[in-house]
Amino acid sequence: MMPVQIAGLSYQQDQAFAAVIRNSLLYGFIFYLFASRAPDLLFGVSGARADPTSDVGNLFNQLILPAMFFTICGLVYARGISGRRLWNAFVPMGPLLLLIALSAVWSEYPELTVRRASREIVEAATLAMLAVCFSNARVILAILFRAFLIIGCLDLLSAAIFPDSLTAIGFAGIHGHKNLTGEFFVVALPVYFLGTLYKEVSGNRLLGLFSLLSGVGMLVATQSKTSVGAILVGLSTVVLARWLSRHHLTFLVSLLLFLLLGLLCTIAVIISWGPNELLETLIGDPTLTGRDQIWRYANNKFDGSPLVGVGYGALWQIGLQIQLVLRSMGLFFIFNEAHNGYLEIAAQLGIAGIVCLMIFLIKTLLNGLWYWATVEKNAFCGAGALTIYIFWALILSNITESLYFQPGVGSSGLLIFLAAYVANRNRRLVIISTASAPPRTALPSRS
Repeated sequence: MMPVQIAGLSYQQDQAFAAVIRNSLLYGFIFYLFASRAPDLLFGVSGARADPTSDVGNLFNQLILPAMFFTICGLVYARGISGRRLWNAFVPMGPLLLLIALSAVWSEYPELTVRRASREIVEAATLAMLAVCFSNARVILAILFRAFLIIGCLDLLSAAIFPDSLTAIGFAGIHGHKNLTGEFFVVALPVYFLGTLYKEVSGNRLLGLFSLLSGVGMLVATQSKTSVGAILVGLSTVVLARWLSRHHLTFLVSLLLFLLLGLLCTIAVIISWGPNELLETLIGDPTLTGRDQIWRYANNKFDGSPLVGVGYGALWQIGLQIQLVLRSMGLFFIFNEAHNGYLEIAAQLGIAGIVCLMIFLIKTLLNGLWYWATVEKNAFCGAGALTIYIFWALILSNITESLYFQPGVGSSGLLIFLAAYVANRNRRLVIISTASAPPRTALPSRS
């Protein structure tokens, strides 16, 4: 065998090994984001008995997450990922991550901000770098399907084995709470559906159909109204975008941006007017199962520092202090989120944080639309449609839940991953992936 041929074979083997590492890391992240609470069922630590004010650390966050970060840094170097691709992946979320890091300077609880911000920055950066290591969306969908299938089967088994998976307010599965379970099925059901339609995603359409039907049943059992609404909004937006794309892409972009602008104006009204009056006028239920009180607390924090907020992660302290603060405002339940992602960012990072969040959302929307229309030709089986779906599902979900840029939140982490993937505007790299092709070997002469 010629030396050049040996070198080409060695290169192919190295790239195949790197692909195995890359795929394994994505599997690991999916299980971390959506199934990290499963061990609690084995050890009998339910959400009802856990102490939300505890400052206990987590071995995964302290050791394994940084290890995954450095592993992916080595993978990016080994695969020869260009600086331009990394830049494109980090541009949408860069301003917000920078503000999160800087907020430790003015944070009311700087130690909390440093610890929580460092975890979120490492997690987001790791997901973004992992995304640029992929060049085939079908590979991503196949990994997502298999991981989601395993998690869905664990949810089914938990209903028969663990009594804590069935709570008084709805089915919690292995996720610890019905809303977390609903959040999982928001992102899993479209992947199950693609697995039902496309064998290359699931490997077997009957397996896809089983996962889809069981997933729908478990979603209904969660009784999570927000999750059902998010699925309907996400699917409706994707179908609408597909229909509009047949007419004119410019009109499609303008319409979706107009919808986003309208939502932002609604959020601004909620922040300035107060949620009670608005919700009383619109739907007659100003409490939204008690969320009005926690929104009032977040609004007060925002009013105290409207420009830059109280610091990332400093909205929720730990120990007895947060209990006393909430009780002074008439809150006798312990919260660790504002149950409104926009208010959460506004209270922690102020108007500057809202602006940076909008940069991420608008840039992600434009990148997703471009990728879907240009690279995937508006096909449903791809990263573009899934990005648009999760984007709009989160737009709705964050009105009643805090999901944006929260460490360990599955749907937000998946959006960060997909946003980094579709940010690659080099069609040649996306389709052909010549950057990972082995070097050409010279043919021996016949003379």
